[in-house]
Amino acid sequence: MGPDERERLFERAREHSTRQDTWAEADRLWVRVIDAYRQAAQGPGRVNRRDQQQLARSLWRRGMLLSALGRAADGMTPGGEAIAIFERLHDAVAAEGGDVAAPAWDEALAELITALVDLAEVAFAAGQPVTRLELVERAVAVGLLTVASPPSAGPRTREAMGTAYHNQAVALLHRSITRPSSDDSIREAALAASRACELRQGLLDPLRPLSLWEMANTYGVYAQCLALIRDFDRAGMVLGLGNRLVELLGPAGAQPAQALRVAAEMVAREKSASGVAASRRWGWRRS
Repeated sequence: MGPDERERLFERAREHSTRQDTWAEADRLWVRVIDAYRQAAQGPGRVNRRDQQQLARSLWRRGMLLSALGRAADGMTPGGEAIAIFERLHDAVAAEGGDVAAPAWDEALAELITALVDLAEVAFAAGQPVTRLELVERAVAVGLLTVASPPSAGPRTREAMGTAYHNQAVALLHRSITRPSSDDSIREAALAASRACELRQGLLDPLRPLSLWEMANTYGVYAQCLALIRDFDRAGMVLGLGNRLVELLGPAGAQPAQALRVAAEMVAREKSASGVAASRRWGWRRS
């Protein structure tokens, strides 16, 4: 199969993956796409980086699709293989030097971080919450090892790190609620959510509704964390910011609106139980 045919097949599989009624066909197509790119990447002579990249993207997308089809455990294998390839691609780009915010390096790092974050959610769907947290923390560590200050990274890496911190906060919040033992997890969750807010605030674009949706969603998670550490003043401010974005989104903001309602209920409950207010500033540090 030639390069153009592989690309067309990839696009067909990607398009079918966007509609639930064609997911089964998408899965069959991804098997063909993966086989085609695997053969190209393992062929004689110099391996084309584009073929390796497309192989990793195909494996990553199939892992996510299998999870959507209710086969999350099966999705762990292609997702794990995708990450291994993305790591090699990132290392190859990094070895060439240059600016980490340059397009090629920004893309390679962002795809590695995103694949780790997505596999973490597949792991959670497969009933592996510990693996989920390990993977999302690995995603954050990969970003920080490459870019000491995420707000100065390239745009794709900032977006990927925003998602990584958001998902880290969600995973830590889940652990804190389901396995309460100390305040450490919830404080770590609040710190992660704060970092996600900082990154996503810098990416806000009224012409890109998804950026508003993501920001509102993170405000909902952050406010829940603040409620549990009883920083009620800051929680109220975050709730106000989130609700304004939800109003702008209208019906499309239903999911973050729900997260904000849950947070408001948590604030009211914790306030009633304690009457204690605390304040703390969160900053960047290496994890």
